[in-house]
Amino acid sequence: MTSLHRVCLFLAAVAAAAPAAAASRPDPGDPNWPCVQRKVPELDVATVWAGPPVDSASTAWRDDPEVVQLVEYVAQRRVSLEEADAAVKDFAAKAGEKRADRLGALFTGLFQKLNRERKDVMSGIDRFATKQRKMADGLKAENADLEAMRNDSKVVFEALQAKLDEVTLHNRIFDERQKSLTYVCEVPVLIEQRLGHVGRTIQAALK
Repeated sequence: MTSLHRVCLFLAAVAAAAPAAAASRPDPGDPNWPCVQRKVPELDVATVWAGPPVDSASTAWRDDPEVVQLVEYVAQRRVSLEEADAAVKDFAAKAGEKRADRLGALFTGLFQKLNRERKDVMSGIDRFATKQRKMADGLKAENADLEAMRNDSKVVFEALQAKLDEVTLHNRIFDERQKSLTYVCEVPVLIEQRLGHVGRTIQAALK
């Protein structure tokens, strides 16, 4: 089998790779959303809090330095849920007569911080997906050019091989980015799970 024959056989696989990699399961509410998880732009307090009524828009929690510090601590994903639980329980034990108010403020601050962080992540996913769609369109055009070169008897083998190498590299980059999207799509879910878990710990401390 000649080198040119091997190149031609590989062209079909390269041509098929980009459209397959670009496929996703679009959200019916936003067909451009690239994640399997349904796109919910903003969280509803009721989905993560069953405690006493709180004003999720209030910024009064920022007036309590200990609450601000604890919000910053338990919101971090590098802090285990067990460590977050322990910190909340310790805070509740030392909260004094205004324990209920301070715990409510703690949840409000945590909700605002994690909801904002989640929205930022989702905006980043949207931008990432837009770049992937543009890259996929570019790959289709490159594959079309490659196929045209293959069918052009005037194109020398070295030029065809160089174009193949270029398209192969671009396909690999696209595939690697697409694989990373799977993990990125989990981040909003992890943020919501953290908020729900710590919210339940705060609720339990109110009793």
